[in-house]
Amino acid sequence: MLLNSKSEPRRSGATAIEFAAVASIFMLLLFGILEYCLIVYTQNVVENAAREGARFAVVRSTDATLVTDTQAYVKTMMMGLDTKLKNYSCNVYMADANGNNIGAAGSATFGQYVCVDVSVDYVPITPGLTHLSTITVRFKSSMGSEAN
Repeated sequence: MLLNSKSEPRRSGATAIEFAAVASIFMLLLFGILEYCLIVYTQNVVENAAREGARFAVVRSTDATLVTDTQAYVKTMMMGLDTKLKNYSCNVYMADANGNNIGAAGSATFGQYVCVDVSVDYVPITPGLTHLSTITVRFKSSMGSEAN
C-alpha cells in the first residue's frame, strides 16, 4: 500500500490571525462581565448603605446629632466606595409616603417617615466598552420613625 506524499502548502501566520480574532472576542466578553459585576456590586453596596442608614436613623430620631451620626454610619457601610467613586452624597430627612423631603429628620414623630438618600457616580473602568461616561447609582430608603 502506497501513500500519497504530497505536502500541503505552509500557512504561516494563520494561527496568529485566528488567535487574534478569538482573543479579542474573549477579552471583550471578559471585560464586559467584569464591568457588569462592578456595577451590580456598587448598586448593592449603595442600596444596603441606604437601608442600614434608615434603620439607624429611625431608632435615634430624637438625638440632636441625628443627621451627622446617620451620615457617618452610612459612610462606614459604603465599604470605601464613598472615597473611590465620584460625587458621593448622603441626605437624611423627614419624608412623606412618596419619599419627598418635608422637613428635618429630627422633628419626625412616631410613625412619620425618615428617609436616607444615598447617591454616587460610577465611572466605568472600560468606558469604550459601555459608551457611558458615568452612571449615577442612587437609592432612597424610608422607614417609619420609632420616636416617642
